[in-house]
Parts: sequence; structure tokens; C-alpha cells
Amino acid sequence: MDNTRKVFTLTELGKSIRSVIERSYHSTYWIKAEIAKLNYYPRSGHCYPELVDKAGNVIQAQMRALIWAADYKTINNQFSVVAGEPLREGMSILFRASLNYHPVYGLSLHIWEVEPAFTVGEMAMEKSRNLEKLKKEGVFTTNKTLSMPLLPKRIAVISVETSKGYSDFLKILREQAGDYAWWHFLFPSVLQGDKAAEGIISQLRIIRKVQQRFDLIAIIRGGGGDIGLNCYDDYQLAREIATSPLPVITGIGHATNETIAEMVAWSNKITPTDVAYFIVEGFRNFEQRIETASRTLRAKTLNLLSFQNNTLNFFTSSIAKGPVYLISRQKNQLDTLTSSLLRDTRTIQQSQKDDLQAKALKMSMGIPKLLWKVQFTADNHQARLSTLVKQFIGNEKAVIENLQTKRDLLDPLNVLKRGYSITLLNGKKVTKSNEAKHGDELVTRLKEGVLKSRVVK
Repeated sequence: MDNTRKVFTLTELGKSIRSVIERSYHSTYWIKAEIAKLNYYPRSGHCYPELVDKAGNVIQAQMRALIWAADYKTINNQFSVVAGEPLREGMSILFRASLNYHPVYGLSLHIWEVEPAFTVGEMAMEKSRNLEKLKKEGVFTTNKTLSMPLLPKRIAVISVETSKGYSDFLKILREQAGDYAWWHFLFPSVLQGDKAAEGIISQLRIIRKVQQRFDLIAIIRGGGGDIGLNCYDDYQLAREIATSPLPVITGIGHATNETIAEMVAWSNKITPTDVAYFIVEGFRNFEQRIETASRTLRAKTLNLLSFQNNTLNFFTSSIAKGPVYLISRQKNQLDTLTSSLLRDTRTIQQSQKDDLQAKALKMSMGIPKLLWKVQFTADNHQARLSTLVKQFIGNEKAVIENLQTKRDLLDPLNVLKRGYSITLLNGKKVTKSNEAKHGDELVTRLKEGVLKSRVVK
């Protein structure tokens, strides 16, 4: 072991680093960062944020910070008044802090002040970017184009079961729409703060799977004012609402700046009770339409019955007064028709008789002439047919004789008779000298007899 080496303890190294930092970083600095984790402890009141600086989703720097209880209370109250919600994870903040180093706890930032206007600006810019993104994707008005059912009776409610807003919503429906057949199902979710967007998205996706069981979705939140509403500007939540297959109505209990979630919803009501009154109004409007239709139908029915009754009375009166006159008139018409019928019948009978006699005479004179004409035509056809048959037989006989002559000329025996012969080698005719070789036996057929010879050259 080299005894000349300078060795430091970890404590000495820590104290040295601390002294360097205290000398070099002795003032406070304005720093911009994102709160990755808030780490607030209500019991002590102290807060130990974990801060990060990102480029996209990549963390470039990370550091711990601390805010003592008294400072945290003041900072958080001031921040909530300006920004509309308390400090939370995911926020980008601009803060004034001093740099501390402790040999045991390491490097940290002591936060003295937070500038809420910076965060408000960042939130506004994020909201503007999300709005532009939804419009560019073409889904910003998608939910508004859906058709609301004539009677929205089946309601999917996203709320907190113990919230006053949910209680007020049910109270209005039970009191104002007690006679109507409505039904609801609660999908519980946190509706403000860091986890609200994630919870609402999860419930919307569950509802999407059973959409055929519901007519509309109501997202209602009671109380809380404008605190914690930044979650409703979340891009994923707004997109889930915009693309929901069911109409979405929001009632999250504030009347200031409209959030993106409210902008993309089918309709935005300020409070949960307004949502309830909207549903009640749908029932009442339909009931009024039914009542109006009923009154109109009753009035038209009474008018029709009155008209038909008057018509019936008129016909009754006419029937009571007119039978005698009608019978007399009908009797006269019947007598006239009878006389006319007898006269016309005699005329028609005589005409038909004369016509029949004329046709009989014409027929008796025309039949012999017709028979002679038919006989004459038949004789002509027979003579012509006989001539054609003889001509055909003569032509065919000449063709046959011509074919026989050609056959005789081509008969091999007749060829031999004219002095020709046929030479055969092994039963096959020889037409060229090179088809036979020395010593082959040839057979020559003549008109009479056969010659056998042998090839010598």
C-alpha cells in the first residue's frame, strides 16, 4: 500500500462539495421544470417535488426539491387563485429556488416562489395545441353530428357516487320525471385532479363496449368550482368524448372558460341539474306532442262524425219521400223497355233469318267449284312430282355409272391387262432400284401368272 496517497473520508468529500456549492451558488435562480411527482405530505405539510426537464419524452435532467410547509401553503393558495387549480403532477412551472447540498440527502432545490402566470400560459398553449390537433384530425365536431334519441331513457352516468352533483341529478329526475320510464347506470370515476382524465377515459371505453344498452352519456360533477378542471383539456379525454358512439352531455359545474371536453361534447350544460332538466324536458316535449296529437285527432274525429251524421240524415229524408215516385218512374221505364225489347227482338230475328238463307245459298253454289279447284291443283302437283322423281333417279343413275367407270379404270387387274406389271419384294411393291440389293428374290405379277427372279446387279 502506498502511504504517500492522500485519502479522504466520504464525509470530508461531502463537506467539500457543500462548501464549493455554497460559495458558487449563493443566490436564488429562476428555473423552469416539470413536476414529475409532487410528494406532498399533509401530516407535516412539507412537499418534496421531483422535477424533470424533458426533450419530447426523453428526460434530460432530474432533481429533487423541497418546499417547507409554511411556504407550500402560501405558494399553493396563490397558484390556485391564478391558475384555477393547485400544483399537481405533470405541470410545467417557473419557480425561484436556491441550490442546497447535504452530504446525506444529496443535491436539492429549495423552492421559495412559484410564478403561476407561466403555468397558466403553458396550460393555455397546451389547450390551443390540443384544439388544433382535434380539428386537424377531423373529430372535433364528430359527437355533435350524432342524433339524440327521441326519448333518451337509458343514461350512462360518469360521476362520483357520493358527490352532491350526482345526488342533485337523481333528485331532479325522480321528482320531475317520476312518471316516465327512465333508467340509469353509474360508472364511478374521479372527476377532478391528476387521475380524472385517466378514470373518465377508462369508463368511456367500457361504455363503448356496451353502447347498445344506452341512449346517451352524462358526465356530471358537483361542486369544486373551477379548481382541478385542467384535466378536461386533456387531448386523449377530449378525443374519447368526440369519437364516442353515443351523444355525450357534460355538466361539470362551472361557468367560466369552456374546456375542450365540453367543446367536443354533443351538448354542454353548466351543472348536473341542468343535465337532468334537459332529459326531463325531452320527456315533457314528447308528452306534449302526444297530447297535441290526441286533441287534434279527437277534433278531427268529431268533425268527421258530424259530417257523416248530416249526410246520413239527408239520405234518410230523401229515401222517406221518394219511394212512390221512384217506383212509378221505374214502372214506366220498365214498360218502355219491354215494348222496345219486343220490337227489337222481332227485327233481329228477321235479319238473322235473311242472312242465314243468303249464306246457305252461297255455300250450295260454291262447294262444287271449290272441290273442282282442289282436284285440279292436286293433279298438277302429282304430275310435277312424278317428273321431278324421274329426273332425280336419272341424275343419280348417271352419277353411279360414272363412279363405276372410274373404279374399273383404277382396278389393278385392268392395269395389268394393259401390259403393265407389279414387282414385289417381301410382299411390298418396288418403285426404286435402290430398294433391292444383290441376291434378293423378286416376284413379278403379270396379267396372267407370276415370275420369280433374283437380283444380280
